[in-house]
Formats: sequence, C-alpha cells, structure tokens
Amino acid sequence: MPQERFKLPVGVFIMLRQGNDVLLQLRKGGSLSGYWGFVGGHLDGNEQIVAAAIREAKEEIGIDIHPEDLALKLVYHTQGEHEYLQFYFECSRWEGQIENKEPDRCEKLAWYAWDSLPKNTCPYSLDAVEKINAGMSFYEEA
Repeated sequence: MPQERFKLPVGVFIMLRQGNDVLLQLRKGGSLSGYWGFVGGHLDGNEQIVAAAIREAKEEIGIDIHPEDLALKLVYHTQGEHEYLQFYFECSRWEGQIENKEPDRCEKLAWYAWDSLPKNTCPYSLDAVEKINAGMSFYEEA
C-alpha cells in the first residue's frame, strides 16, 4: 500500500498598509486569543494562493483586492510542532470600507505603525516583520 504524501498547511496573510501604518486584528477565541495579527487564513483545497489572500480579505474585513495590488513580501516555512508554509502579501490599495466581518473571531481592528507593533502581536507576525525589514523574501526555519 503506497504511503500518503505529506500535506503542508498553507497560510496567507495580508499586510494592509497606509503609509507607515499596518492594519492588525485582535484575535478572539481559539489560538492566540488576545494577540494582534495580520488579516489572513488558510489556503483551501484547489485554490490559488493569491485567490486565497483575496478571499480572506473579503471574508474578514469586507474589502475587495485586485491581484495586481498584492505584492509578495515573504515566503516563510516554519517547522516544529506545527509545520506551515506562509505567504505574506503587502497591499496599499483596495476597494470598500474596512470593517470587522468576523466579530466572533476578531475583537477589533486597529492601525499601528509598522515599526511600533504592540507587544502582544502574534509571534509569527513579528517574525515576518523582522524578516521583511531585514530584506529577506524567503526564510526557512529548521
């Protein structure tokens, strides 16, 4: 009987920017409740990565993003207890009003200076910012 292929969960994150500010959401319930993080989620089966980022932005904060307005900033492969492949996109242009569309999973939304994120920001978000600031576009954690 052939062994089933390894399946790697894929995360997509959108760093919405207004000048030096970035939009964060305060997580509520579930994993990392009480921590700030970027808008994002997981890739669904048979879905392209850019399409997943666009879908997550619509589902979570009600905005429409065109594919050409997403700039890939970092691909981050994390290993350990939970192995993930994460794609971080920057976006400074969108359509619609930003609003919390998932109040059961997000306490609130707020803009923070890119270089002054709250202490209770999700560790993986802080890691991504650190890597991006260092000029990295790909990082693999052993």
